[in-house]
Amino acid sequence: MSSTLGKEKDSKEKDPKAGPPGKEREKEAKALASFGKDGGKEAKTKGKDAKEGKKDGGGAPPAVAFSVDNTIKRPNPAPGTRKKSSNAEVIKELNKCREENSMRLDLSKRSIQMLPTSIKELTQLAELYLYSNKLQSLPAEVGCLAGLVTLALSENSLTSLPDSLDSLKKLRMLDLRHNKLREIPAVVYRVTSLTTLYLRFNRITAVEKDIHKLSKLTMLSIRENKIKQLPAEIGTLENLEELYLNDNPNLHSLPFELALCSKLSIMSIENCPLSHLPPQIVAGGPSFIIQFLKMQGPYRAMV
Repeated sequence: MSSTLGKEKDSKEKDPKAGPPGKEREKEAKALASFGKDGGKEAKTKGKDAKEGKKDGGGAPPAVAFSVDNTIKRPNPAPGTRKKSSNAEVIKELNKCREENSMRLDLSKRSIQMLPTSIKELTQLAELYLYSNKLQSLPAEVGCLAGLVTLALSENSLTSLPDSLDSLKKLRMLDLRHNKLREIPAVVYRVTSLTTLYLRFNRITAVEKDIHKLSKLTMLSIRENKIKQLPAEIGTLENLEELYLNDNPNLHSLPFELALCSKLSIMSIENCPLSHLPPQIVAGGPSFIIQFLKMQGPYRAMV
């Protein structure tokens, strides 16, 4: 990462319930449908320091920029609508999906309280969307969906996940935003195929050392939680490009090992006290912080 330093910029994340207007909705629908091909990587909104880093005469790579994770869009159902589905209606949808051999199933905004165990029959599925329901748990049968690449579970009331999820060897994107998790479920660390992990707006207090098992992660969002510290093992995530930490009011320090994430280009730390770091460094923004960790940590010769 470049030593080019810049100012972090305030940026607001888009409302997940706000649908895109006109042509944008059509574009996002096409982009979402092709998630399995392009890796599901979100468009980045970089801060001024990242842009200036690209113009650096020395040809250095862009500095760490301030940003927030954009919200995944889905074309259906239309924003503001919520269908109340009986168990029979949900089963009907599952049967239709099986009969048509569809690889994508969207059951969002249906007020579903329990997912039928017959979900296990949809082994052809690559994308499963269960946004904005009333799920408190998932059936173990979800682990039978061996071809699943995208599993979207945001805006439910989940407090845990079934251990069977570690059978999803192709899963790349897991969205758990806006649930009631008090910890990152242990099974998540065993889904080693993950490249994108959303954990925003839960009640999580810690990231465990097992985070090192998710070596393919390129994007990790744990913003708006109650994180107190990050483990040194986060430095082993050599593919990590985006890290969202903002709005964790109990986060007072960052591990020196974070500087070992050589591909990290976007990091947000807004509204984190980081009181264990020099105030002038924190005021300088993410780029200053990364440079400080590089120069002050025991890994200086390695970065």
